[in-house]
Amino acid sequence: MKQTILLGATVAVVLTAVFVYVPRESSAPQTIISVQSLVTASTTQATLKVDDKTYLLNITQNETVISAMRALASADTFTFTGREYPGLGFFVDSINEKKSGGGNYWVFYVNGVSASMGVSATLLQAGDIIEWKYEKGY
Repeated sequence: MKQTILLGATVAVVLTAVFVYVPRESSAPQTIISVQSLVTASTTQATLKVDDKTYLLNITQNETVISAMRALASADTFTFTGREYPGLGFFVDSINEKKSGGGNYWVFYVNGVSASMGVSATLLQAGDIIEWKYEKGY
């Protein structure tokens, strides 16, 4: 009887060891994310053009044109002024000390097309080109 119990215990230990140490494929997919890829994925770039100057904008997801311009102005030689209108958003009055006036206004374009929304509502995407043009008003 002791031999049967001893033999059973030995078999149980051996089977447990084999089950624990035998490599198995996981049924659930594993995702490995490095910190570097998270940082790279969360910040992308767009371009801002005014007259003959070009600026790179570091943008994040759901960032508006005005928030990217404010960030640029705090870190570069780029300047602008304007006014916030409740319910309408921010309107740009001057860029790099060139003021609207005399029938001319600052108009912005997104990827070569006149923007359909204001700077407070236009969301930037990676690779976008925002261009400000000083144009005659309508």
